[in-house]
Amino acid sequence: MDASRTVSELKSAFIRAQVRILSESLEPPEDWRIYATESEEDELSDKAVQDALQKLNGTLKQHNRIIYSSQAIQHVAQQITSLYWSLVSQAAHNVDFSDKRLETTVDLCSHLNITQLPAELEDQHASEEERLRYQELRERLMRLDTERQQRQRRLDQLRRLQKLLEPFTEPQNNIQPNLVTRDGELVQELEKMRMLVARVGGRIEQSKERSTSSERSRPYALGADEKLAALLDMT
Repeated sequence: MDASRTVSELKSAFIRAQVRILSESLEPPEDWRIYATESEEDELSDKAVQDALQKLNGTLKQHNRIIYSSQAIQHVAQQITSLYWSLVSQAAHNVDFSDKRLETTVDLCSHLNITQLPAELEDQHASEEERLRYQELRERLMRLDTERQQRQRRLDQLRRLQKLLEPFTEPQNNIQPNLVTRDGELVQELEKMRMLVARVGGRIEQSKERSTSSERSRPYALGADEKLAALLDMT
């Protein structure tokens, strides 16, 4: 086993290798016709067999891509790793080890494993330089773990925001299409309003002109009844 790789990485690599084997194209043996059952109908042509195998291989590859996706492989590898470390923890509680050393297969990407690292190097034969080196690496690892947790929280927050903003990805279909389309209902109503305003403005100008001409033609002031009659004529 490669000592530089974690249990999760080793299990993921093993599962991917098995998936590649399952995804290999199927080929019939050269003497398959000898073992085929006899039929009164016409014999199968080589082209028909190749076409059927091609469709079968395509279906198998599509099935493997869906069922054995990268997320599924990683999930299974993480489950195996969790079971592995749970068994190791139980064995460690049951057995009294006089020499506590850091195993090379420990997943130092795990927050739980990082927090359980001893503060000092528990090796009686280690030199002072090695002890200082261990403390520096441990402190650096803890800082990186803290930064990773902060970025993970930030990533989770951004993913939640992205999920909330999904309805806005297609505004023409999801956000009042009458506000964003050129020929929408709002544009039509605004056009009607513009025409109505133009007509009302024209009527007002005509009324002002008639009122001015009436005042000029009459040398005397109008009474209350005459003003009311003139106003009714304007409308």
